[in-house]
Amino acid sequence: MCMKSINCKSRSDYVDSAIEFYNGYIHNQNNEEYVNKNVVNTVQSIMNTFERRMSRILFKQAVEVAKVFWLVVRGFNLNPEDVNELHADCVEEVKSINGAIRMPYTSKEDDE
Repeated sequence: MCMKSINCKSRSDYVDSAIEFYNGYIHNQNNEEYVNKNVVNTVQSIMNTFERRMSRILFKQAVEVAKVFWLVVRGFNLNPEDVNELHADCVEEVKSINGAIRMPYTSKEDDE
């Protein structure tokens, strides 16, 4: 059963893995330090994979948002200065709500 859990194909692979683990245990004064190092490396690897995946997804999403933005700007023949002003207003609003939209949503204009 243990052989399957660590993906060993033979008993000799299992014994090799056990000896490797035990050597790591002996060479460290504290077993926790050895295990923690392995856990940290595994978690770091998982986080690096997650970061790369999220970066690709966010890039694709940003491209789609940019396409919609330019379709709206060109479709309504908006003045570039108005677009810049809208951008600045949106940045300020997102800063003021700390990026968290709560329901029911009220904008600054509703408060005035």
